Amino acid sequence: SNNSSSNNNNTTSGEKKSKNNKNHHQYATWAQGQLPRALLGIGDVLMFLNQQADAADAYSRALPYREDVKQLLHQKDKLAELLCARRRLTEVNVLISEALLSCPEGQDVVTTETEDVLVKASDRVDYARGYYDKARDDLQETVLLLGRLASAGVDVGDEKEDICHLATLLMGIGNTLADLGDDETNNSTQPKKKAKTK
Repeated sequence: SNNSSSNNNNTTSGEKKSKNNKNHHQYATWAQGQLPRALLGIGDVLMFLNQQADAADAYSRALPYREDVKQLLHQKDKLAELLCARRRLTEVNVLISEALLSCPEGQDVVTTETEDVLVKASDRVDYARGYYDKARDDLQETVLLLGRLASAGVDVGDEKEDICHLATLLMGIGNTLADLGDDETNNSTQPKKKAKTK
């Protein structure tokens, strides 16, 4: 009877350990899913505080998590979830581009505490344009997927409104980049003043 009692205790202990491991895995998965949301929230606060370089850093740290989500969803046939993942990936690229364009002109993009140089001053607009181009491409794919889901009668919740909002933000960034491009063109085409000879 002692052996039977011991076996029962071992079984109960093993079941508890297995349950605890399962709960830990579920919590770890949930916590990892919250990381990009937390980083974007931090970035938003930093933008509000006019710490654009720090905001760009926070947004950039969220980007790999959003890309991982998209790659995982490509392996499954869950188009509604894929739509949300694409929209979130587009959002991060939009936010990074916007933060970089908000940084002071003619200065390196440097974080406040660590003083890391994220982007050189001369490369700031090019980097912003790169993230803008990625966001534009992802948005096009997202809109196509939205149309596909709509034609199939799939309920996408608030995704349509969120995507429209992103499109508006992206248009604003595009206009800013176009203006900067025009300024560079004008500066390069203007004849340089000859130095006065004494």
